[in-house]
Amino acid sequence: MFWMKYLAYLMATIFIILGAAFLAGYFIPISFPLKFRIILGVVFILYGTFRIVITYFKNNNRNES
Repeated sequence: MFWMKYLAYLMATIFIILGAAFLAGYFIPISFPLKFRIILGVVFILYGTFRIVITYFKNNNRNES
């Protein structure tokens, strides 16, 4: 399961990049409300950050035991 931690980091990074793209307006048409884009972008960035932190601590605890 060595590759699983890298996959988890990759997916978290993709979420952060998607969040930044939503904030910049790349994937959502201009006709959508600005507040919707901001909320969606922030949620994706926060979720990606959360996944990175959880994966880091999970791998740290596994290495210590």
